[in-house]
Amino acid sequence: MRSNAIVVIRSSEEVSQLTGESSGRKTKIVATVGPASWDVTILKQLILSGVDVFRVNAAHNSIEARWRIVESIREAIAATGHHVGILQDLAGVKPRTGPLPDGDSIRLRRDASVTLIAGSDQLTPEVITIDEEEVVHRLRPGQRVLMADGLLELVVQEADGTSAKCHVVRGGYLRGRQGVTVPGAPVDQRVLSEDECRDIRFAAEADIEYLGMSFVTKAADVDMVRSELQRYGGRCKIIAKIERAEALESIDAVAQAADALMVARGDLGVQLPPEDVPLAQKRIIQVGHKFGRPVITATQMLESMIYQPVPTRAETSDVANAVLDGTDAVMLSAETATGDYPLEAVAMMDRIVSAIERSLPPHREPDTEEPTTIASTIARAAFDITQRSSLVNVIGVLTRSGFSAREVARERPEVPIIAMTNDDFIANQLALVWGVKTIVVDYASGTEELMAQMSSELIRAGEARPGDHALIVGSLVYHNEPGHTDALHLRRISD
Repeated sequence: MRSNAIVVIRSSEEVSQLTGESSGRKTKIVATVGPASWDVTILKQLILSGVDVFRVNAAHNSIEARWRIVESIREAIAATGHHVGILQDLAGVKPRTGPLPDGDSIRLRRDASVTLIAGSDQLTPEVITIDEEEVVHRLRPGQRVLMADGLLELVVQEADGTSAKCHVVRGGYLRGRQGVTVPGAPVDQRVLSEDECRDIRFAAEADIEYLGMSFVTKAADVDMVRSELQRYGGRCKIIAKIERAEALESIDAVAQAADALMVARGDLGVQLPPEDVPLAQKRIIQVGHKFGRPVITATQMLESMIYQPVPTRAETSDVANAVLDGTDAVMLSAETATGDYPLEAVAMMDRIVSAIERSLPPHREPDTEEPTTIASTIARAAFDITQRSSLVNVIGVLTRSGFSAREVARERPEVPIIAMTNDDFIANQLALVWGVKTIVVDYASGTEELMAQMSSELIRAGEARPGDHALIVGSLVYHNEPGHTDALHLRRISD
């Protein structure tokens, strides 16, 4: 096993060979940042390879380290001129093992004995520390203990409330700060830990676009995080990570409370039998479409590319099927955080997704809810027009908050969606949304001026040519504040 991530900086020629020409891909790519990728040069290359959102995991980085990572990401964004979002995952209340130096691991051999104790001392093959004392206190003989997304399995043989002697049923390599799950253990009332409150404050102060909430069980959990975020004036959209059976049981309510969803297949696959995970994935994506919430499909998508430059055929099919299910985004975890081939993993993800999108029309749920707002009604009308007429080449959206662009994307039109906003933060936030490209401008001051500005910006960005026809979603009356979408305008693009 590797002991340290090896940072390989590619030449611009190598990056071009890997990535090829822009494919117009609509499904977005999320990449996790870690030792293999947090160098600014690597981050720039990852953006050019197709990354739309960078994920930073609070469970594995201190506040000080996260500030440095965010600054490096923003330096890379500025250098490339792309709009790229940042997602910070909260560590959540998940019990975790003790630490190991970055990239190091220990091996737990099958049929070996290992002792679990509460604490934060460094791991050894004989003694594993768990950072939550209550977990160790509750262990009873016969219980299963799963680690590393269920890859390692122990069975408790003896327990006295302070330690537990376990038998290794399924061995493997264990890294520091990996999750611990005890299937069937009762779920305590969700409260925000001191660390989570600190991390929420960081997200607000760093003006991060997305905040991922771990171990959601019900809508009230999301409301609790939103309330804390508002205390600090944060503008983050909240992503509810669906990784517990309880969240799946109340998925409609959770989706309505959150701004986006993540199919967190690692922990979800520990909570559910493996054969149930594919159907759970499809259901979560369907619910996201139903309520207009972007969905990220995550975990082990190109897992073998941590150590080799090409994926397995099964992994290729997994990514393809997520696109066919209608996911908004696909996510890379260790592949880009600690893997040997972060750039190749992103380029491969881009190739797989692009190939599927070129071959088939966008997946659209037939039972999408009827429009309930003026903006969603206009978005549905725009979609209907593009379906009935080949005249329309592009949909342009004037948006100050991103809401109208998300509503149009929810309909999954086959023509490009170009959102014009006056806020870089909103442009970066929309980087996660299926099919949306963004243009940032200082808005003109009148309705006709705005429409003309959209036409000229579409031409300037290479998204339309004179003589093309664009559907423009916006407002007939100029407003400085968001939330007034009330118009659908069919316009012939002119010089």
